[in-house]
Amino acid sequence: MTNKNITIRNAEIKDIPSIMEIEKASFQDFSWSEESFASSIKNTLIAESDGEILGYIVISKTLDEVNIDNIAVRPDIRGKGIGSLLLDFVIKNNPDCSFFLEVMTSNKIAIRLYEKFGFKKIYLRKNYYGNEDAIVMARHKNQSKLN
Repeated sequence: MTNKNITIRNAEIKDIPSIMEIEKASFQDFSWSEESFASSIKNTLIAESDGEILGYIVISKTLDEVNIDNIAVRPDIRGKGIGSLLLDFVIKNNPDCSFFLEVMTSNKIAIRLYEKFGFKKIYLRKNYYGNEDAIVMARHKNQSKLN
């Protein structure tokens, strides 16, 4: 699988079972419900190759602010650039927006991904994930990647 074979498209209700498999494998303790994905389906994009869903990203947008609500990649293909493709797609398609997200303090791989795209740590939310804190990160309008 190369990134050239991957397409990003809007999710559809029929994609929810595949999305749920990735969600449950990624966030055992804090996974979204099928109802949550169904209500967010219009704000969900998936990365797909040969009919297989590889990952997804859920956003919410208000005026010129985009919140990354959820992002995950199938565990067996992590580290192959799928998360980067999804994040890059959302950023490029919202060029005049600032971006915000929360990430578990222990999720060092995700934090590195976000930093690669210019996100900065802005504050800590104590016990946001039960017993674990969340780092709130932001990427401001028209900011480029830090490559």
